[in-house]
Amino acid sequence: MRVTKLIKQFYFVESNRSKIILGTDVRLNPDTHKLQLKATAGQYPTTADLYAKTWVTNPNAVKKWVGFEPVVQNAKDYLGDDLTAVNYRLGDGTNEYYWDGVSWAISTTNWNTEEQIAANIDTFPVADKKIQVIMNLSTTDPAHTPYVESVKILYDAVIDFQEDLVVRSLMPKLRQEIRPIGDYPIKLGGTTNTIDLANDYKLDTPYNITDIDSVFNHTDDPDHFVDLFQSYNPTTKIITLSSSVDADKVVWIRFEYEPEVALTTSQEYHEISKIPAIYLTDVNEINRAQVGSNSHVSNKAAGTAVVIPSPIHKDIEITIRGVADSARNHVNLGGELERFFRNNPLLVSKGMDDEFRLWLLSEYDSRTTISQKGVHSGFLVIRIVKALYSRKRERTAYLVKQFKITLEKA
Repeated sequence: MRVTKLIKQFYFVESNRSKIILGTDVRLNPDTHKLQLKATAGQYPTTADLYAKTWVTNPNAVKKWVGFEPVVQNAKDYLGDDLTAVNYRLGDGTNEYYWDGVSWAISTTNWNTEEQIAANIDTFPVADKKIQVIMNLSTTDPAHTPYVESVKILYDAVIDFQEDLVVRSLMPKLRQEIRPIGDYPIKLGGTTNTIDLANDYKLDTPYNITDIDSVFNHTDDPDHFVDLFQSYNPTTKIITLSSSVDADKVVWIRFEYEPEVALTTSQEYHEISKIPAIYLTDVNEINRAQVGSNSHVSNKAAGTAVVIPSPIHKDIEITIRGVADSARNHVNLGGELERFFRNNPLLVSKGMDDEFRLWLLSEYDSRTTISQKGVHSGFLVIRIVKALYSRKRERTAYLVKQFKITLEKA
């Protein structure tokens, strides 16, 4: 099992404001992009236990938390003693913990120094893969405030970057959010105000129906003005109508469904066993570039730092193919895919809990030949922008603790 060291960094920038919890008398300064105490009449509060909280991060690839470093500015007096301070607790979104000298104990009143957190974060529980930082900003001088720019957490991860983004992140997102509309006209065998899709009017194609959009009496209302839908029981798959429809009438059902989502390199649609479906094919990495500088997480007490070489960014281009059993359902499927990707949605990496932008590169092209089995297909091309790849191994560096200057008399 090859372990990669990654850094999760909490930036206190304006765009993250909605995710940050600000306690009483603590503010996020939109000009400096730093946390600080809130001044009243030019005076900062000297109250104890003023705090702010990061959001809860959940990098699924984490195996162990191994480093902790906040980027903080404290004010000092003329003797070099601190006038301000920032202390910390760690949380998991449910409880908050501090290091009591032996173990991590639940507490909402005790605080640790940066050095205490850094020395013991490697024993912080990792079972639920969640971590949050709670910061206590304090001052003994109302003329000064501490500033917190960011917090860095170093962790051991086991991750395949392309698999994480494509298979573990993008495919589940498509399953959760792509909801095409299917059309199902049926001729009623008797007068009724209920339609049993599990038994009496079972669909020939095994759609995974998630909801009913609308139901119309197509015979009497061919323009579909009056929606008769009242309720749907997903367990029994029974639709209840607001009024009965006579026997031999055609009822037009429009339903939402979850399409099959799979990864395949095959373009032979007659081999596909499940339709309607979305297939990811032709996954290619392009536009490789090394960006930024090396990152590091320091342990001030130990006098060391773990240096992570600058990562590589790549764009991942993916052809996404839609397959349906009728021309109408194929149009609806393609339209839903376009709707989703036109908004340039964010893709959250399951492994790293970082966000990446999805771009639509080409509109859905349905000008394909219908297969011998009557399967309709089309495709569009999307791009995961600036996907992160960390390939180089980390190294240990040593912090400079002091300078020794020798003055010689001329």
